[in-house]
This record gives sequence, C-alpha cells and structure tokens, in this order.
Amino acid sequence: MKKLSVLLVLIAFLGLSSLAMADSITPSSFTGSGLTGASYSVKKTVTVTKEVTGGLVDVFFLADNTGSMGSYIGAVKAGASSILAATAGLGSVAWGVGAYKDNGDDFVYKRNQAITTNTSLVTAGINAWVASGGGDGPEAQLHALRQVANDPDTGWRTGSKRITLWFGDYEGHDPSGPDSTTLAQATAALQAQKIKVLAMSVGANRLDLLGQATSITAATGGTLYSGIDTDALVQKIKDAIAASFATYSKVSIDTSEVPAGVGVTVTPGSYTGSFDRDVDRTFDFEVTFTDKEVGTHKFTIYGTVDDGRIDIGELDTITSRGEGAVPEPATMLLLGSGLIGLAGYGRKKFFKK
Repeated sequence: MKKLSVLLVLIAFLGLSSLAMADSITPSSFTGSGLTGASYSVKKTVTVTKEVTGGLVDVFFLADNTGSMGSYIGAVKAGASSILAATAGLGSVAWGVGAYKDNGDDFVYKRNQAITTNTSLVTAGINAWVASGGGDGPEAQLHALRQVANDPDTGWRTGSKRITLWFGDYEGHDPSGPDSTTLAQATAALQAQKIKVLAMSVGANRLDLLGQATSITAATGGTLYSGIDTDALVQKIKDAIAASFATYSKVSIDTSEVPAGVGVTVTPGSYTGSFDRDVDRTFDFEVTFTDKEVGTHKFTIYGTVDDGRIDIGELDTITSRGEGAVPEPATMLLLGSGLIGLAGYGRKKFFKK
C-alpha cells in the first residue's frame, strides 16, 4: 500500500496533480456580529491529504556568473529552465533568480528576479545569466547565500517551504563580499529562514573543495549533487519538493493576521506527532473570537503543516456594533412586529368597552 502511495505522489508531481485534493481548512468562511465583548466559537477542521499538498513552495535559483562558468552557463540555464517547467504544475510554486560573482566585479550579488508565480519573469531572469569576470578561482557565494536569505526583497512568501538551487563550479572566499560574510554567518541566515539548499557542483567541480557546500547543505537539510545530467537533476528537485511534504510532525492554526480589535484563542494549540501522507488526516480545532472594539474586522486564518501555510486560508468577518448600538434590521423587524401586536391588543381593549 505504501509503494502505491509513493507511486501516486510521483504521478501527481509529474503533472497530474488535478487528480488529487489539496490540504484545506474548513469552513471556508465565518461571520459573527454583535455587541462589543461578544464571543463566537467555531469548529475549524484542517485536512491534510495524501499524494499532493496545497502548501506553498518557493524555489530560488542562484548561479555563479563568473568567467569560469563560460563553458557551462548554457547548460545551467537550460537545466534551470527545465526545472522551472517541471515544477510549474506542482501547485502553489513560486520562483526567484539571482547571480553572484566576486569582489571587484561589476556586481558581487544580483537579484535578477524576486520570487513570483509569473514564469515569464522567471525565465527572463534565468536568461539574464552571463558568464564574465571573476579574477581568481574562489567566488563570493557565501555573501550571495546570505543575501538570498536576509534581503526582504527576495520575496519569500509567509509560511512557504523554501528551497535554494545553487549552481557553481568553484569554492568560495571565506569571508566574502562587501560585508565579509563567513561560512557560519551564511549558514545561520539560511537556517533562520528555513531554507533548504540543494547545491549543484558543475564544471571544474570544485564547489566543495573546502567542504563549504557539504557543510551548508547538511546544515539546511539539503543535498550536494555532482556531475548529474539535467533529466536526473529535474527529478531530484521534484523528489526534494515531494519529500518536503511526505511526512509532518505538527498541525496548527495561524492566527497572525487577526487584527488587534479581535481576540482569538485556539484549542488545542496544535497537534504534534509523527504523521505521513499514506492516508488523509483531519485535525479539529475550537476557535473562539471575541469582539474588542467597534467596527467590522475582516481577516484570514490559515491551517499550517510544520509551520508552512496551507495555500487557501479561511476568510472571517467579525463585526462589533458597540454598547447601545441600533439593533440590526432583523431585530428591528421583530421589534416592529411586537409593537404592532401591542397596538392591536390595545385597540381590541378599547373597542371592547
């Protein structure tokens, strides 16, 4: 049964993802309205499905653009483009593109394209890679990797699974770049942003000469590849994305977008354990909203799997009318009906005399 499940995962990731359901949170919306201080409780269910996830995946392509890559940059661009095409149908995947050289070059690190779901922009970013400059052998990839992690303009999406695909042929200066980034600093930045690094040693095959690539990939849960062809690389990337969702240990609700005017509690806070995607699993939560200030508050909450947001959240609306507010139309109608009834009763008493 497990082999069949794995096969279905691979089939889905090869482009038939529409056959499977995505992770979800229900109900899709909730509305509560009342006086300030009112509370509303609603049962929310997070469903984690087998085979395919609706979670967010961000993939950042980072390539050495120095002169030593001249004989290989075409193959690297073709490989990145193949990976882009192969992952475009995997659900909510977005991509970014960057390049690095060394101190003294026309740039040390360049962001060609911030993370986006627009594949045309990503393709343009990849096609902008050109091999030139570099001077000595070692490059400034430690600085570049740190920038990919820390630069807010990289555009990592909140709650996404994050993968950096790093292509290079030479080891890096340690420290490197205008900020003198060390191996330890680059690694810490990647870990802080929960970025898995998959390193591709190409050309001269010296990317791991000093053990830097091994250290970074091991520290981030990634892998170092050497001398594999594009087809194998594409499959490795697809497998890595699938593996990111194959098992999970925590399911919870992300209420970070609930505004200050609404109080919120979630019971239980989370479910933890060793889960896999052999079967669909449901996790029930009791969410209680409390009006804290007058106004209409609209916001989205999300189910999360291992702190990664499910793609589609739930839209909630909480309206507080304040103390002494005018009753809602439905209440006015009931009140009006009651007054008419009292008037009729009074007339009956009057004519009875």
